[in-house]
Formats: sequence, structure tokens, C-alpha cells
Amino acid sequence: MIGRIVGHHGLKGWVKVDSFTRPREQFREYQTILVGKKGTWKQVRIEEHKAHSRNLLIRLGECESREQAEPVIGADIAIEHDQLTELSEGEYYWIDLIGLSAVNLQGAELGTISRIIETGANDVIVAQSGQAEILIPWIPDVIRNVDLEERLIVVDWQQDYLS
Repeated sequence: MIGRIVGHHGLKGWVKVDSFTRPREQFREYQTILVGKKGTWKQVRIEEHKAHSRNLLIRLGECESREQAEPVIGADIAIEHDQLTELSEGEYYWIDLIGLSAVNLQGAELGTISRIIETGANDVIVAQSGQAEILIPWIPDVIRNVDLEERLIVVDWQQDYLS
């Protein structure tokens, strides 16, 4: 997901979007998006966009009035994976890290990456094993190798570190 439609803006079909992209303005690079609720997705063209306070405003191709925009309020926004810009070596999209197995340098399995937390200082990956979670900081001293093909992250972290 790259955002969520959180409300109306005015009478001409504009909606407020809470953008999950970093930087927030990255969202503007997409001409088409997927808009969905409850797992049902529809491809929609973005006709116009502009910054507004903490949110972005967009007008979707099918929305020319407040009433036409009503059904998309609360919908998630996503894009196709091939719409993502190519990253430099050593950079990863969070979505590509979710589901990878985390193992430490000793080969002990720590769990599967279930989510990533943005803390401000550094991001934190959450390795989940059953009900237990291990929080692992995303810093060079800890993250030793990411292999997307093998679906594996090797970390310098112990199973018994407090989370």
C-alpha cells in the first residue's frame, strides 16, 4: 500500500490521501493507482494532485463530484510492483522485506519479517515466530545480508535479546 483515502475535499470530487510514501511527494509520480476495499481492487487514473497540509489531494478520473467520490472514502491505495522506481544496491522496499526469514550469524532462525516500524532514528524489522516477536534495528552493524532471491535476512542479533 502506498496510501489511504481518508476523506473528501470540497465539492468537485477531490479526496484527501494519507500518503505512506517517503518522501510523501513520491506519490505524485503515479498516473494510475489501484484503489481497494476488502481485497477488491480497481485500477483508477489520477487526473490531478496537489499538496494540502499533512495530506495530499487527488482527483480520480471517475470522480467529478463529492457524491462520486463517496464510495472510495476509506479505501486503500496501492500500485503494481513494476511501477516502483529501481533502487540502488543495498536499498529495499519494505514490501519486499515482508515475509523474508530472519536468521542470525549462528544460523538460528529468529522468525519471519511480519512488519517494519519507522522510529525516526532508524527503522526496526519485526521477526515473528508464533506469538513471539523479536525487534531488530535496521542498522549496518546488525543487518549483515539481504538475499531477496533466497528470501533471507542475516542479522547480527541473538534470539534472547529483549524485544
